[in-house]
Amino acid sequence: MRLTRKPGLLLLVCVLFVVSIMAGCSSSKNNAADSSSSSAATSSDKSSDTPKEEPKKDPVTLRIELFDRNNTPAGADPITNNFFTKYIQENFGNPNNIKIEWVTIPRSEEVDKLNVLMAANQAPDLVFTYDTPTVERYSKDGGLTDLGPIIEKYGTNLKKVLNDDVLSYGVFEDKQYAIVAKRVISAQISTIIRQDWLDELKLPVPTTTEEFYDTLVAFKKAKPKAIPYGGQTDYFHTSPLRYSFWEWDKITEQDFYANPDWVMPGNKEGLRFLNQLYNEGLIDKDFPLSIGKDTNQFQKNMVNGLVGAASTNTNEPIYQGYLAESIAKDPNTKFTIIDPFKDAQGKTPKPAYTPNGIYLLVPKASKRAEEVVKYLDWMSQPENIIRLQNGTEGETYELVDGVPKTLDNDAAKNLLYNYSDYCMILNGKYVSNEDNMLNIAANASDPNFKDFTIASIDSGTKDSMTKVRILRSIESDVKYGTTLKKKQEEDMFVKIVTASPSKFDAVYDSEVKDYMKIGGQAVMDEKRAAYEAEYKK
Repeated sequence: MRLTRKPGLLLLVCVLFVVSIMAGCSSSKNNAADSSSSSAATSSDKSSDTPKEEPKKDPVTLRIELFDRNNTPAGADPITNNFFTKYIQENFGNPNNIKIEWVTIPRSEEVDKLNVLMAANQAPDLVFTYDTPTVERYSKDGGLTDLGPIIEKYGTNLKKVLNDDVLSYGVFEDKQYAIVAKRVISAQISTIIRQDWLDELKLPVPTTTEEFYDTLVAFKKAKPKAIPYGGQTDYFHTSPLRYSFWEWDKITEQDFYANPDWVMPGNKEGLRFLNQLYNEGLIDKDFPLSIGKDTNQFQKNMVNGLVGAASTNTNEPIYQGYLAESIAKDPNTKFTIIDPFKDAQGKTPKPAYTPNGIYLLVPKASKRAEEVVKYLDWMSQPENIIRLQNGTEGETYELVDGVPKTLDNDAAKNLLYNYSDYCMILNGKYVSNEDNMLNIAANASDPNFKDFTIASIDSGTKDSMTKVRILRSIESDVKYGTTLKKKQEEDMFVKIVTASPSKFDAVYDSEVKDYMKIGGQAVMDEKRAAYEAEYKK
């Protein structure tokens, strides 16, 4: 039987098939639309709970100054790539999408180098200096960023540590142009002597300037190759010795604030004594080569067993590690703290620090002022202070009654010698604003030198004095301060101390006359007027 196709039926089937397909498509589209609508609603609901993650931006670079003190121990990591720099990058930099770049500047040339970088608008984002006239000059010239509003916004922890008193030292031209480090210990200078040499020669510990001289003579006679008085022979570190010659009964508070040391009654005799020590071979004949330079020659002389006595920054032989090096090289080495430089009243006058330490600055040309304040605020958190001042618990320190104690090992010696350069908001180890005894304990954290450190702080504090504070800017100091400082430290001090005894008076008088002529007189006159305005109203 042959099948016959019927055109009408076939057409009907085709029409029904097409309708069916279209209906299916329509249904599919509706379902898809419903699904899409539902998905969009769900996505919308989710987006209200979970913000969309923005693409990560490229990190910004924060350039930070770092002192190169030329004192890295053999075998230690470089100062730009060590535990501290890595800790800062990993715990502050990375979480804030910031790349830290360290810019090294020789410590002894810090003002000169900084002036060059500032003038060329190439200074790091965070710079610092101890020199007040330099900060005043930058402030007046419009070279610094006002950090006051930024501190209010981002500096909660910073303000807790530094407090308003310390921060007030950073106000210039009525603006917070500087964040000022807190001085934990006010003692400036201490003097040490080789106790084992005294014992060997059966000599008592010197307790007066005259006895100190006699001891140096005895050291020179017994040890011809030694440097009897071989510490930092410079204008600053000889202050306690020079002060012992001053006629304090003739010096007023106004004199002490306003007059340069060079015109103080008795200062000339103090320099005459230093001149005598030099000409008798009792101080390092090569000391002029180290003035203004990071040679650390006196430290090397100490480690090599050549130094009988020295005046240094308080406790510096401990925190910079060279006393430990001296003992490691010669276990018989023993240094004792002495305070022999007595004046006519039997006191041992010496300068002391004010509460403010180094000035931390942000150049006006920097675009990273917020990042700088955030960095310093992060640094101010207690856990970061501990790490940046002490390293890693169990490796370089341990906590004893809440106070970090330095461990006696190579890891600590190779890391902590320059810890303060990475915790710049503090000069000295810090634990508490309320209990300074805890801070003293923290600075005496090396168990091998605890007694030495406490004696050093006590000695540097005894009979110490600070100059009164004048809030107004001294314009002549801004103008002449840098020149005068360089003149007295690198020029006149050397010329006067090394002059032949027969020419001493002529050299001293000539140098002081020149100092006063190039700005010293102007600064003194303005300071005396400022004192009158501030305290004799």
